[in-house]
Amino acid sequence: AKILLAGAAVPGEFEFFYRPLLNELKKLEQQDGAKYLDAVDIHWSGQFEDKDKSQATYQTVSLGNRNYDYKTEIKTIRKILDNLGYRNDEIWVTEMSDYSGKPSDSAYLYQSEKEQANELFKRYLYSLVVGVKKIFWIALMESYNYGNSGVNNYWDNIGLVNNPQNDGESHKKLGYYTYKKMVEVLEGSDWDNIETIQEQGGVYIYKFMKNSKPIWVAWNDNDAEKQITISGVNSSSVKITEAVPNYESGKDVKDYSSAFSTKTASVENKKVVLKIKDVPVFVEEN
Repeated sequence: AKILLAGAAVPGEFEFFYRPLLNELKKLEQQDGAKYLDAVDIHWSGQFEDKDKSQATYQTVSLGNRNYDYKTEIKTIRKILDNLGYRNDEIWVTEMSDYSGKPSDSAYLYQSEKEQANELFKRYLYSLVVGVKKIFWIALMESYNYGNSGVNNYWDNIGLVNNPQNDGESHKKLGYYTYKKMVEVLEGSDWDNIETIQEQGGVYIYKFMKNSKPIWVAWNDNDAEKQITISGVNSSSVKITEAVPNYESGKDVKDYSSAFSTKTASVENKKVVLKIKDVPVFVEEN
């Protein structure tokens, strides 16, 4: 069993509330000769993008007059834990979310299933890069009138399986298949040694090692298509797989095995050049 300190639902809460609590808890542990904590939790969700999608992304959250950077937030929490003697305690996110559709409980902008799937992928991969050890998507199934706050509220739209109580439709959303593909490709990777290749110009490239073989993950946050170069490739060609099925909705996916667009690119001088648009891609050596 793991003892998890949970509940920091808003960025900034951990420093404000849990730092003094952890300080007192460490005194109790030293007094009792016991260990009362194994991991700490924060929430990093899209619920704050209630007027503008840029208010709550996989990277930043804007609340009031303050902007919170995810990477900085995790570094701050890690420093707090290390300074208090919790060096082996992990940081988890037990509520990760973003929506599809148009929630009714604020000025949320419409977001397609494809946009939700893209954001899900980035939220998981970026979390692993910045040092989060476990990430839980908040719900597999969409809720219905969650918290009695009205049908079709934010929490009714974040699941990965459509709830027929909301709109009469029942199907796995694109995010469901993206999650499944992400696990199949990357499960078993060396999570402690993720290499950052690029984080600039709106382009992000990371290198994972799985069974001693590299897998590159890349995405483009720009509106325009971008050309990228991946070096250190030890094969004559690579397989490029888009991380989101090539459909408008998960209800159109009839065959999972052929749902993702794939192509082969040649390698020259251990380098591969490719163009990426709005969908993240896996790049694997053939």
